[in-house]
Amino acid sequence: MKKLSELIKECREKGIPISEGTKVSKEDLICKLANYHLEQDQGGLQPLEQIIPQLAKDIAEITEKEREEVLRSDRYACGEKKNGIRGILHIRPEGNRFTSRNRCANTYLLNELTENVPHLKNLNLRDFEGSIFDGELYLPSEFVKLDTFANALEATTALLHCSPDKARDYQESTGQRIHYHIFDVLRANGQHLTTRPLRERVQYLKDFQGFIKSSGHEEHIRFEELVFNAKEEHFRKIIEAGGEGIVLKDLNASYFPGARSSSWLKLKRSSTTDAIIIGYDRGNEWDKKGLIGSVELGVFDEYGDLRSIGRVSSLSLQKRIEMTEVVDGVPTLRKQCLGTVVECRFQELNKNLRGRHLQILSFREGQNAKPISECYLNLSKEKEKLTRVGIPIPGPVSERLIEIGVPRTASDKF
Repeated sequence: MKKLSELIKECREKGIPISEGTKVSKEDLICKLANYHLEQDQGGLQPLEQIIPQLAKDIAEITEKEREEVLRSDRYACGEKKNGIRGILHIRPEGNRFTSRNRCANTYLLNELTENVPHLKNLNLRDFEGSIFDGELYLPSEFVKLDTFANALEATTALLHCSPDKARDYQESTGQRIHYHIFDVLRANGQHLTTRPLRERVQYLKDFQGFIKSSGHEEHIRFEELVFNAKEEHFRKIIEAGGEGIVLKDLNASYFPGARSSSWLKLKRSSTTDAIIIGYDRGNEWDKKGLIGSVELGVFDEYGDLRSIGRVSSLSLQKRIEMTEVVDGVPTLRKQCLGTVVECRFQELNKNLRGRHLQILSFREGQNAKPISECYLNLSKEKEKLTRVGIPIPGPVSERLIEIGVPRTASDKF
């Protein structure tokens, strides 16, 4: 992302007024630049209305008492959270078009994904022209073979960001087409709905769902099924089936474009385990400050092999200082920190047996101290999944990765 000074300069070069003496944020300037490009002649199709989707807060951000109230309250319903790429569907006279939540680096307009999902673009949805829906673009398979095997999220991302021709050819030749999972409606036949409560918006969604079913478009367009009772049990069933989790939604709340609102709370699967610090990475930015960048965490698997489960860079400044010593001018992990036991959490293990969204919850110190022998994780089920689809099982950690003072090279991998 560009610096604030760079955005200010760009605005001035384009003649975009900025009030003198007032504090401006990057977000304000990016919106000004996006509006500037919206007004320019783009040639061909005009840019779509710029709608940044509402985001969900992590349920861990609220208190335990509040979490219990949400899970038991009739005011909240929940639906399954798909592991995909967010997409806003605009049903237009020229066809169906999709925008993502990310902006183009040059125009600051939301990236358009339309040409990479031609099977969705060309569906006849004219009866609902002027409608705008919110949903998730995803591949239903757990692993997908691209140039190499990738998990569903990686594959969806690759197909939505490669050339349209490549995305079309792959989906047509393999039959693995991106699906669209709809969970909200922002406009129905031109009628604005964002200020309406969710319980009313759901009725419009049911109308569209009925149309999709009667039109035979169910193969690639799916709808969120809201659950109103036994939400914890529903969450457990989704996790047991290999799903990502649920989103709890306030039925009385409006839709808040661009906001991370507490009216939506995501509850995702996660695992906690004790792990040991087995290495470090300097990191370019932290290296300039004379500090280590990230630490590598490892566990012993069911065979006693030491395996890396990923790197964690979200360390406090104080902890980073405590863990760093400078050796021959190079920021290095203090030798006594190797073998430190930490409690960590991750959402799931990827094809490299690394933890997705890995984070350290606490350092096992004092009364909470634990021995290295308890840093154990049975990976047999994950290995079986990889073997079943033909993905090679990554090897255990090499001892040299936990040596201190050995310079990292481009070929060194954690």
